[in-house]
Amino acid sequence: MSETTVSERLTDTPASPTILIVDDDKDLADTYSVWLSGQFDVETAYGGVQARKQIHDGLDLVLLDRRMPGIPGDRVLADIREQGIDCQVAMLTAVEPDTDIIELPFDEYLVKPVTQSELRETVDELLLRQGFDADAQEYFAMESKAEALEARDEENLRNPEAVEDLEADTEQARESERIRDMRERLRRLQRISSVIRDIDKQLVVATSRQEIEHTVCERLVESEPYELAWIGDYTVSFEQVTPSVMAGEDDTTLNQATVADGGGGPASRAVSTGEVQIVDDFATDRAQQILAPLDSSGTHDRFEAGAVVPLTYRDTVYGVLNVCTATADVFDEREVAVLSELGDSVANAINSVESKKLMLSDTVVELEFDVQDRSDVFVSLSAKTASRIALKSFVPAANGELTSYVEVTGTTTEAFLDAATEIPEVETVRGIGESNEQGLYECRVSDSTVVLSLIDAGANVESMRIEAGQGHVAATVAPETDVRTVAETVQSTFDEVDLVAKREIERDFQSTESFRQSLENRLTDRQYSVLEAAYAAGYFAWPRESTAKEIAESLDLAPPTLHEHLRGAKIELIEAFFDETGNFDDGGRLRDDE
Repeated sequence: MSETTVSERLTDTPASPTILIVDDDKDLADTYSVWLSGQFDVETAYGGVQARKQIHDGLDLVLLDRRMPGIPGDRVLADIREQGIDCQVAMLTAVEPDTDIIELPFDEYLVKPVTQSELRETVDELLLRQGFDADAQEYFAMESKAEALEARDEENLRNPEAVEDLEADTEQARESERIRDMRERLRRLQRISSVIRDIDKQLVVATSRQEIEHTVCERLVESEPYELAWIGDYTVSFEQVTPSVMAGEDDTTLNQATVADGGGGPASRAVSTGEVQIVDDFATDRAQQILAPLDSSGTHDRFEAGAVVPLTYRDTVYGVLNVCTATADVFDEREVAVLSELGDSVANAINSVESKKLMLSDTVVELEFDVQDRSDVFVSLSAKTASRIALKSFVPAANGELTSYVEVTGTTTEAFLDAATEIPEVETVRGIGESNEQGLYECRVSDSTVVLSLIDAGANVESMRIEAGQGHVAATVAPETDVRTVAETVQSTFDEVDLVAKREIERDFQSTESFRQSLENRLTDRQYSVLEAAYAAGYFAWPRESTAKEIAESLDLAPPTLHEHLRGAKIELIEAFFDETGNFDDGGRLRDDE
């Protein structure tokens, strides 16, 4: 076996594990939920009665309070096991463990109070255990019970002999070669998971792509799960990898020679499938590509296995992460899943820092594309209606859709709406206004537009105009952005798209003080004083610290008059802000790009 994909080696593990928190203390349950919601799909049940109704096959882990009124945790635990739900269960309780826990079918026992880090570590470990077989999980549970009871004084236990028997059984199982292997694999996974949590924290504060790449490679090697880690840029059109950052192998230098992957090598397979590729036979030429950044010092022979992790954010390919180890057969489905999550985190972090650079940079690179591909929603609409369409504004949605505002000339409202409703990718469409043979429409579209591909690539779309199926798009990116990656991201989805211009331009920013002065000039004295008083009195806080009536009385105004001034001031504030963005004219209408 030389290369395998995640789909070939992974079981059906959900991308976001589902955790049910059961505790009759609502505040405590909600606290645990807040601690875990950022990474997991969290459900809560405030007591045993509610928990029974919320038990389902999709659960990966249950955090279960033991002492609850009505239906205790032990009974809920029995229900979970009787229903055959394959999930981990941690008893999270203030009840000190006693020998009665030996027969209870849980996986971990935590005594309150627990800290956020303790809870997160336990959750991570239990989710890692979930991938092991039944015998291994039984051993892990037995070991957890022995450790929980070991902390108790023998004279305080109901049946000390039962504890001795448990410890003897645990020790005997530990001597099994198979269990020793499982324990070592779990420790390895725990170490890797800990490293990745540390990497995630550092990615949040990283300020450049280079910093991100160095951080990832260095931490993976420093913590010793891997002896070599490197990241390479991947050119989709030529199927080539160019090493850029490496950690490990201190006695060698980074070889940055571009390596052709040929379309069938591990890097191209990782990028094309979006899945981690495992290499456990370095004898083949293509497998040797994972060692591409090493010079000819003869260090290749010390490695036994490796993995190639795609770094992709939606449609944008930022490269591949490669890791190598001197230990054979270590990349099981759990480790592959952890590496896959790391790849997603790295790509998201790179996209984030490049987007921030674009927002803060005084100098940007402007790109212009010609678009004729009718799989783009707007190009298709223009061709079908023989109309001119100008994208005036848009708002990306979290689910990958785009709410866009388009100005249409040269067709009737009826014809445009009929054409739009016939396109499956147009989720909703409605008319907003019409004048002088121009119509303004709101369209919510899914996927099929060059605009979304450019956004995913970290670009800011400045304009899009289409005339009878012939489109032109202008976008800006930060100066450090790899323009080739941006173009390839778009062209990998749309065939008839050409990059026709690239130029560096200076952006004209209005200073904060200038913006403040222009806003003050727009407000009347009364609007300014009312707005300032309302802000100082906490009127805009939630919950409000002062009511409109109280503020009106302090200013000796009638409440309706106060509301009138507040409304006028807010309109001026909103108009001033959007005027600064350049998308609107002085009348509050979407600006015509031409």
